[in-house]
Amino acid sequence: MGGVYTNILTYADDVVLLAPSWRALQYLINVLADCATNIDMLCNIDKTVCMIFPPKDKRKVVTPTFPSFKLDNMDLMAVSYRVPLYTMSVS
Repeated sequence: MGGVYTNILTYADDVVLLAPSWRALQYLINVLADCATNIDMLCNIDKTVCMIFPPKDKRKVVTPTFPSFKLDNMDLMAVSYRVPLYTMSVS
């Protein structure tokens, strides 16, 4: 945004992580989990979802499927980019 790369958006107890790749997003999820643990917070797996937006140029699609994202060794729910955007909730 405005020439600044932003990959974490927060409001109250909601967190949105943005990443350019599957691997980068999994890394951010791991960092979030570690930071939450350090301050005695929990990520609510039931309210946490992941969404992958395909590139506009279909020729740049690397793969149509991705491994599940994991938080504390538990699979996170994946949602379609066609549904309203949800956020990762921390409590």
